[in-house]
Amino acid sequence: MTIPMTTTASAPVASPRALRNLRAIRAVIGSPALNGATADTLEQLAPDEVNKPRLIEWLREGVAKNERRFEIRSALRAIAHATQPRSYLEIGTRRGWSLAQVLAESPEVEAYSFDWWMQSYGGVDNPGPGFVRDEMHRVAPHHRGAVHFLSGNSHDTLPVFFQEVPIGAAELDDELVLRTGEAAPRMFDLVTVDGDHTALGTWWDLSDVLPYVSIGGALVFDDLVHSADELLGDVPSSRYAQVRTHPEALRPSLLWLWEHLKEVLGGWEFIESFDSIVPIGIAVRMR
Repeated sequence: MTIPMTTTASAPVASPRALRNLRAIRAVIGSPALNGATADTLEQLAPDEVNKPRLIEWLREGVAKNERRFEIRSALRAIAHATQPRSYLEIGTRRGWSLAQVLAESPEVEAYSFDWWMQSYGGVDNPGPGFVRDEMHRVAPHHRGAVHFLSGNSHDTLPVFFQEVPIGAAELDDELVLRTGEAAPRMFDLVTVDGDHTALGTWWDLSDVLPYVSIGGALVFDDLVHSADELLGDVPSSRYAQVRTHPEALRPSLLWLWEHLKEVLGGWEFIESFDSIVPIGIAVRMR
């Protein structure tokens, strides 16, 4: 899939819905009240002594100082609060910290979780979709929409889900992904990209989902740092690698990817924070 690029022709006017959503997001992003709600939900989730205490401390500190700070979980809470998405697609669910914020804030949303469930990811257990589903029932009891868990390498499952590849034997082996994709919305109001942290793998994920962000919808991109996991020796894999493309100047840097998107994407508005506990970017599709 080709990412839509900036054009030099006179740009169409942004849609009214997109303008409303952008204003609504900007009005609440970093809200101390929503940051407090984010921390409350995190505290209800299962313990993670490696990662969770510092995050909650950072959020609570901002609330106490009445500061408008945000990171991925509180940003997703704010966007869900502001826009009430009907559909949410998440790449990289792990223990459900981000998913919980969206479900708690938008009870009607239909959610699609893509994860490989790699063991010991982030230094803690990664128990899988059954564990996450139980967590969501407990911390978002008012959520009424469906939650679909699509397990596997997102670089294989997303092209099948969106039916962007010919359907052969390998794709039919992913029958759950294929059938779930057939019944899924054609566009998504909210998307998170927080899975593979190689620059190439992240580019593949972005290329797969960006065309399916709805007008007025938002894409959240975490970890805007100068490095990428290629520097640790990681190499992304995909059975569709031979037909995928990437920028010629691609560098092992997730921050470089974000800056590149800002250059080439036409018809989007960008919100970012480099002062958060982990830098984060938000792209809102305006037309």
